[in-house]
Amino acid sequence: MNKPSLLAIPLGGLGEFGMNMLALRTGDDIILIDAGMMFPEAELLGVDIVIPDISYLKQNAEHLRAIFLTHGHEDHIGALPYILRELNVPIFGTRFTLALVHKRLEEHALLEKADLREVIPGRKVEIGPYEVEFISVTHSTIDCVALAIRTPLGVVIHTGDFKMDPTPTDGQPFDLHAFARYGAEGVLALFSDSTNVERPGYTPSERNVRGRIEELTRSATRKVIVSCFASSIPRIQQVIDIAAAAGRKVAFLGRSMAE
Repeated sequence: MNKPSLLAIPLGGLGEFGMNMLALRTGDDIILIDAGMMFPEAELLGVDIVIPDISYLKQNAEHLRAIFLTHGHEDHIGALPYILRELNVPIFGTRFTLALVHKRLEEHALLEKADLREVIPGRKVEIGPYEVEFISVTHSTIDCVALAIRTPLGVVIHTGDFKMDPTPTDGQPFDLHAFARYGAEGVLALFSDSTNVERPGYTPSERNVRGRIEELTRSATRKVIVSCFASSIPRIQQVIDIAAAAGRKVAFLGRSMAE
């Protein structure tokens, strides 16, 4: 009974796109990884967003030490404004991720009470019995990290969302060396999160998109309309660079894009 234990409690994000949230508990210390929302399915008429059930966290509020964010997509940060009304704990994330969180909390008048703590890949944070290292990974947005969480029982790796892009447009590579280092040491559990990861093959680098977009932009005689997620910063930057090289102007449309 005196041996340390580790509980992994998924509160959302399994078998669904959205609501990513995982609680880790050892003894009386809980940390939370991500706090995402999900857009409703067709049968949920009148529902704007869906967030995880945090009853367990509210029942154990005195044991929750911190929230760690892997990146800034809504399915990983979108529930924060609703959770922080009930559970105000430190939030760790990279600069761009926290910039997106800053905007969301400002909209909900929660910013003044929030404890946002910026982290840098390669650095470590100690919270209770946990030591968390932030590992740079590549994805469709920027400033994304995986988490190496050292617990009394061993190391847990949470990859966050990722794709292994060998030539990322922002110059921040996927830190394979850090993963290899932990692999050589030994990992207790790996929690891996990547859309279509079970499909064979690999996703081409973001840089591969540039040639085709540039070709279409230069050959078009009138306006060129490009649709993408507002968080797809590498894609947006490439479009701007292509437009500048072709002597075209860029206009942003859409609430999230304009913000």
